Amino acid sequence: MTIWLCVTPERREKTRRIMEALHAGGRGAMRICEGAPPHGEPFVVWGHLWLSERIVPQAIADNTPWWLIDNGYHLPANGEATGYYAITFRGMTPALLADCDRNRLPVRMSEWKESADGYVLLALPGAGTGQMMGMDMAQWSRTIEKRIRRQTDRRIVIREKGCKRPLGQDLAGAHVLVTHSSKAAVAAVLAGVPVVVEPTSAAAPMGSTKLADIERPKRPEGREAWWASLMAQQFTLTEMRTGMASKTLMMADLS
Repeated sequence: MTIWLCVTPERREKTRRIMEALHAGGRGAMRICEGAPPHGEPFVVWGHLWLSERIVPQAIADNTPWWLIDNGYHLPANGEATGYYAITFRGMTPALLADCDRNRLPVRMSEWKESADGYVLLALPGAGTGQMMGMDMAQWSRTIEKRIRRQTDRRIVIREKGCKRPLGQDLAGAHVLVTHSSKAAVAAVLAGVPVVVEPTSAAAPMGSTKLADIERPKRPEGREAWWASLMAQQFTLTEMRTGMASKTLMMADLS
């Protein structure tokens, strides 16, 4: 089986750097292509826009295996040569893996906040999030504040995508964070702030997916195992070149 590593023409320098790193660690099982892969062949693609919008919908319709590369959950690369990139299979939702190395990128986690005080912190997603999978973030953002208001009288603090305020500052006074699939939810869980998110969020296993839970948000156990699972699904370019990331790709169920 060949896995095609797709270079996005609109972001050629960035995506070629990533795909070349994966190719180096692929042990001959991967090939780089400019743009779309051969029809029906498994592929890896970067981001939610441009090339992803052109090839992911068909892959979903045909049940073709595909992987998405995006910024990491911790120390994200943000398209640069340093930092971490997350890899997820058939979508933007990370798997919940068992028995992962808890010494890989450990972080300090605050205890869950139990206070009844605080506001609802609403972190709005980027407009293009999930667009290649038919998601409409503009519609979600237009309606979410009204839907929150049906569940609580608390003050709602809105955090726009790209907000310059430190996220920790906004989390400090929050009772709960609400977002779609923003990585802000991951930071909230680490800070001990409960989250209400969509099922596609990386923080979904550590929170709730129902707005009705806003006043009594879930505070699950097992955050350390969840964190280890996320860290097992993000890689630096150097780790990709060693083959660490390709092992994760090869573990996927392609049926």
